[in-house]
Amino acid sequence: MADEIPTVQILDKKNYFQQALVPFPDALPYPPLGPSSLRLRTSVLSLTVNNFTYAALGSLRNWWDVHPLPAGTPAPYNDSARYGRISAWGYAEVLESTVPSIPRGSHLWGYVPLGTLAQDLAVRLHDALPDQVFVTDAYRQHVMPIYNRYFVYAPSSDRRDAIARKEDAVAHDAILRIMHATAFLMADFAFSSSASRVVAPSPGPADADDDANNAWTAKDADLSGATVLVFAPGSKAAVIFASLLARRKGEAEGRPRRIVGVSSEASRAFVQRTGVYDDVLLTSAVDPVAAVAAAAAAKADSGSGSRRRVVVFDFGGRAGVGPRWAAKLAETHPANELLFVGVGSEVLDPSVVSQVAASLRQTPPYPATRASVDDMRRRVMKNLGEEWYWAEEGRSWEQFRDRGIEGLGVSWGEGMQDVIKGWDRLARGEVLPSEGLVYKL
Repeated sequence: MADEIPTVQILDKKNYFQQALVPFPDALPYPPLGPSSLRLRTSVLSLTVNNFTYAALGSLRNWWDVHPLPAGTPAPYNDSARYGRISAWGYAEVLESTVPSIPRGSHLWGYVPLGTLAQDLAVRLHDALPDQVFVTDAYRQHVMPIYNRYFVYAPSSDRRDAIARKEDAVAHDAILRIMHATAFLMADFAFSSSASRVVAPSPGPADADDDANNAWTAKDADLSGATVLVFAPGSKAAVIFASLLARRKGEAEGRPRRIVGVSSEASRAFVQRTGVYDDVLLTSAVDPVAAVAAAAAAKADSGSGSRRRVVVFDFGGRAGVGPRWAAKLAETHPANELLFVGVGSEVLDPSVVSQVAASLRQTPPYPATRASVDDMRRRVMKNLGEEWYWAEEGRSWEQFRDRGIEGLGVSWGEGMQDVIKGWDRLARGEVLPSEGLVYKL
């Protein structure tokens, strides 16, 4: 495999449904590796709706910059104004190393490029967490910290063999681990029932003048007795978030009165099969207000109260259905009884990206916020400590890693040709929420 001609996926930035699998026949042999560096080759990656979000908003969020076009990219793909690379979550194998504590044969989990061409990254070890490293290359320092953080698994760990066997837990690492991080931060902190853990979900500056965090209170975070509506309830992050809320035992632990998925007809069966929602409504409901009132009338448990608060979590409902429902609910719910939380995005057609970006800058006719994973994590680590945070997230993830999501099937592919086919299937809307796409390279 090491002697095969490396290939990478390259996208048209304006029409990221258009892709090319570009070979690099002159890349081998690789040059000598620099100091404090790792030569990495992607070994496992997943494809989800997130990949299209990275492409759609890549210029706005600097996602095109994480893995730039490689040296020697042939024309016309060497035009970085038009073409670029988007990344995925998964594992990379260490082919060569000049970092003594990370030998050849180790694996790193994190944000990996779509391709078999090796990349050289300069890294530094974490001061207190031996299983984490940070990329120090200058061209990546303006991106969010999570994209430069990698988790290290030594050759003696079980990851190498687990990857070779294509175990479900490895697939879950690629498909679900980053989704779990979003859900964990929202459920256990931004909407925590413990006032000492509460942080704001929204973006804000990394300094003492973090007005967004200062303004967010335990009352804002309190979901006890409320009706929670989840749009795109079959998305991986949504299912994990709902699962974390459903585990709460009654109002004293902040359990919502009802956790309601609002789904398309096509996804309804899978959403119900996950077993984490108290009810599932259809997005086609003629009267959203009446549908929500009927769902809220049934008690989640004997301890549920009669609180009228409705909190809408939009993980990427299609065609703006979440905001439309929120606007209708605003007609009958005062501002203190309604909150809209934007979390994710649907697969965006390139032709509507500018419209969606513009809508994010508009003030809606109801109370609203948007979840920022990087800002939530930064606030938690500032308040409670970085080592404590990663230990807590790790413990929570291990509860999901082996079993995954009820009803979610793992579909393994092999090689970059299968990755290209999977990208096309996602672009055409052919991948159901019940299917997880993961690839071994």
